[in-house]
Amino acid sequence: MVKKLTSYRIITVWCKCWQKLIKYKKWPWRRLLKIHRDRITKDYSGIFLDNYDPAWTDLYCPNCKQRITTVQVVNWKYINKVNQWQIWIIRKS
Repeated sequence: MVKKLTSYRIITVWCKCWQKLIKYKKWPWRRLLKIHRDRITKDYSGIFLDNYDPAWTDLYCPNCKQRITTVQVVNWKYINKVNQWQIWIIRKS
């Protein structure tokens, strides 16, 4: 059974090099672990929405060239697993 995202907050995700990456709809009480493509409201860097890479492919920051996410398949859906050490700050919008 899949939960529907009914109550959410919109956050802004930044890289450690202060590159603005995305605006994302997230559950209000959870940590950012995975980025689902259908929950992205705005893609500033252009690497998430136009990405159709196969599983286990890494996505890198366009500014500092560090790994931000890894594409994985969870429940037959392609998601981006976040590298927690590379995400610098997450702010509510």
